[in-house]
Amino acid sequence: MHKTLVDELTKDGVSVSGKYQDIYVGTRSISTLIKYELLTSFISPIPGAIGFFLRTLFYKKLFAKIGDGTVIGPYITLRCPSRISLGNKVFLDDNVTLDAKGEESRIIVGDSILIAKNSSLSCASSQIHLGDSVSVGTNCYIRASGGPVNLGSYITIGGHTVIISGNPDYKRLDIPMMKQQGSSNGITIGDDVWLGVGVRVIDGVTIGDGCVVGAGAVVTDSIPEYSIAAGVPARVIKNRKSL
Repeated sequence: MHKTLVDELTKDGVSVSGKYQDIYVGTRSISTLIKYELLTSFISPIPGAIGFFLRTLFYKKLFAKIGDGTVIGPYITLRCPSRISLGNKVFLDDNVTLDAKGEESRIIVGDSILIAKNSSLSCASSQIHLGDSVSVGTNCYIRASGGPVNLGSYITIGGHTVIISGNPDYKRLDIPMMKQQGSSNGITIGDDVWLGVGVRVIDGVTIGDGCVVGAGAVVTDSIPEYSIAAGVPARVIKNRKSL
């Protein structure tokens, strides 16, 4: 059966402290736990330029990597930050969540990245990779559950967009749907792609280089490069090369 976060939280033989460290800190190290608690509790809420400076300086002790010129806003939620790498000139706006729980999880963010307010990058034993020059709008949700999510470079993602790899199964009646394995093929989005506001991208999809996906579209099948697609489900309506 497919393991869920509920299973991890309720499994026997592990203390509450151990579960907390596994899900939030990513290690059972006491020294790492103390650093995590001090930095996320006291430095995370500090507003203004002082907060930006202190987080950039001290969060290097938590992340796998923080590049030059990276700015981290207040009230960031971090889970397992030692599995998260940020490139140069990354801007994380207020209330962003970076969640890399699961031993195999990694979040790798390239250079010149904007992740706007209230957006979330979340893994469940999988990986999220962003290339360079990617803009993620407000209230976006990118989740890698089983299969990886790989985004290229020069991508614009409109607000309220959802990109989720992994789909639950519902064929068996003897097992709850949340425990069925489902699909985990992953999602790939090429370079120079524009996703409009409120797009939904489903597991197993590849969006080719140079594509434009209209606002509110639900992408259930792969889209060839340089296509313009729209609708529910999304269908190719034009090719940019023919414009």
